[in-house]
Amino acid sequence: MAPSIPNTTGSESPADVPYGPYTSFPWEPFTEYGGEKSIIYRSADGKVVAAAAKETGTATLTYPCDELFYVTDGWVKLNVHGGDHFILTKGEFTYLKKGTTIDFTFSPRFANVAVFMDNEPVTLL
Repeated sequence: MAPSIPNTTGSESPADVPYGPYTSFPWEPFTEYGGEKSIIYRSADGKVVAAAAKETGTATLTYPCDELFYVTDGWVKLNVHGGDHFILTKGEFTYLKKGTTIDFTFSPRFANVAVFMDNEPVTLL
Protein backbone atom coordinates (compact mmCIF):
# COMPACT_ATOMS: atom_id res chain seq x y z
CA MET A 1 0.00 0.00 0.00
CA ALA A 2 1.20 3.48 -0.84
CA PRO A 3 1.88 5.89 2.02
CA SER A 4 -1.35 7.20 3.52
CA ILE A 5 -2.25 10.88 3.29
CA PRO A 6 -3.35 12.62 6.50
CA ASN A 7 -6.09 15.25 6.63
CA THR A 8 -4.50 17.95 8.77
CA THR A 9 -6.76 20.80 7.62
CA GLY A 10 -10.13 19.33 8.58
CA SER A 11 -11.21 19.24 4.94
CA GLU A 12 -14.75 17.91 4.57
CA SER A 13 -14.13 16.66 1.04
CA PRO A 14 -14.74 12.92 0.59
CA ALA A 15 -11.46 12.87 -1.34
CA ASP A 16 -9.61 13.81 1.88
CA VAL A 17 -10.70 10.87 4.07
CA PRO A 18 -7.49 9.51 5.67
CA TYR A 19 -7.19 5.71 5.67
CA GLY A 20 -4.64 2.90 5.84
CA PRO A 21 -2.41 1.26 8.41
CA TYR A 22 -1.36 3.72 11.11
CA THR A 23 2.26 2.91 10.27
CA SER A 24 1.81 4.16 6.68
CA PHE A 25 1.23 7.83 7.60
CA PRO A 26 4.11 10.35 7.75
CA TRP A 27 6.03 10.32 11.07
CA GLU A 28 8.00 13.02 12.85
CA PRO A 29 10.06 13.10 16.06
CA PHE A 30 8.13 13.17 19.36
CA THR A 31 11.13 13.95 21.54
CA GLU A 32 9.09 14.75 24.65
CA TYR A 33 8.18 11.05 24.83
CA GLY A 34 11.27 9.44 23.32
CA GLY A 35 9.66 8.44 20.06
CA GLU A 36 7.69 9.49 17.02
CA LYS A 37 4.20 10.82 16.23
CA SER A 38 1.95 10.89 13.20
CA ILE A 39 -0.96 13.31 12.88
CA ILE A 40 -3.68 11.49 10.93
CA TYR A 41 -6.48 14.07 11.23
CA ARG A 42 -6.88 17.58 12.67
CA SER A 43 -10.28 19.28 12.56
CA ALA A 44 -10.53 22.71 10.95
CA ASP A 45 -11.00 24.32 14.38
CA GLY A 46 -8.20 22.20 15.91
CA LYS A 47 -10.46 20.82 18.66
CA VAL A 48 -10.17 17.19 17.49
CA VAL A 49 -6.91 15.44 16.58
CA ALA A 50 -6.42 11.78 15.60
CA ALA A 51 -2.85 10.56 15.79
CA ALA A 52 -0.51 7.62 16.27
CA ALA A 53 2.52 7.58 18.54
CA LYS A 54 5.51 5.43 19.40
CA GLU A 55 6.80 6.29 22.87
CA THR A 56 9.53 4.97 25.19
CA GLY A 57 10.82 5.54 28.70
CA THR A 58 8.79 7.31 31.38
CA ALA A 59 6.75 10.49 31.50
CA THR A 60 4.28 12.37 33.68
CA LEU A 61 1.50 14.37 32.08
CA THR A 62 -1.39 16.44 33.38
CA TYR A 63 -3.82 16.18 30.50
CA PRO A 64 -4.58 19.50 28.74
CA CYS A 65 -7.42 17.79 26.82
CA ASP A 66 -9.36 14.50 26.75
CA GLU A 67 -7.69 11.49 25.10
CA LEU A 68 -8.96 8.09 24.05
CA PHE A 69 -6.06 5.81 23.16
CA TYR A 70 -5.79 2.25 21.92
CA VAL A 71 -2.58 0.25 22.34
CA THR A 72 -1.37 -1.17 19.00
CA ASP A 73 1.92 -2.65 20.20
CA GLY A 74 3.78 -3.31 23.44
CA TRP A 75 2.44 -2.21 26.82
CA VAL A 76 2.19 0.86 29.03
CA LYS A 77 1.93 1.16 32.83
CA LEU A 78 -0.30 3.98 34.07
CA ASN A 79 -0.36 5.45 37.57
CA VAL A 80 -3.42 7.70 37.76
CA HIS A 81 -2.83 10.28 40.52
CA GLY A 82 -5.70 9.77 42.97
CA GLY A 83 -6.87 6.67 41.07
CA ASP A 84 -5.83 3.21 39.90
CA HIS A 85 -2.51 1.80 38.72
CA PHE A 86 -2.84 -0.50 35.71
CA ILE A 87 -1.12 -1.91 32.64
CA LEU A 88 -2.58 -1.77 29.14
CA THR A 89 -1.39 -4.19 26.47
CA LYS A 90 -1.99 -4.54 22.73
CA GLY A 91 -5.71 -4.36 21.99
CA GLU A 92 -6.69 -2.46 25.16
CA PHE A 93 -7.72 1.17 25.52
CA THR A 94 -8.40 3.92 28.04
CA TYR A 95 -10.16 7.29 28.11
CA LEU A 96 -8.32 10.02 30.04
CA LYS A 97 -10.07 13.26 31.02
CA LYS A 98 -8.62 16.76 30.87
CA GLY A 99 -6.91 17.65 34.17
CA THR A 100 -6.00 14.05 35.07
CA THR A 101 -2.33 13.52 35.97
CA ILE A 102 -0.73 10.24 34.88
CA ASP A 103 2.72 8.71 35.38
CA PHE A 104 3.55 6.53 32.35
CA THR A 105 6.11 3.77 31.83
CA PHE A 106 6.29 2.70 28.17
CA SER A 107 7.61 -0.64 26.92
CA PRO A 108 10.42 -0.45 24.32
CA ARG A 109 7.98 -1.16 21.44
CA PHE A 110 4.94 0.75 22.74
CA ALA A 111 2.67 2.26 20.07
CA ASN A 112 -0.88 3.59 20.08
CA VAL A 113 -3.53 5.36 18.07
CA ALA A 114 -5.48 8.09 19.81
CA VAL A 115 -8.12 10.78 19.51
CA PHE A 116 -7.65 14.04 21.43
CA MET A 117 -10.61 16.35 22.08
CA ASP A 118 -11.16 19.68 23.79
CA ASN A 119 -13.30 22.83 23.75
CA GLU A 120 -10.18 24.73 22.64
CA PRO A 121 -7.63 23.78 19.95
CA VAL A 122 -5.57 20.73 20.97
CA THR A 123 -1.93 21.72 21.48
CA LEU A 124 -0.50 18.48 22.91
CA LEU A 125 0.29 17.28 19.37
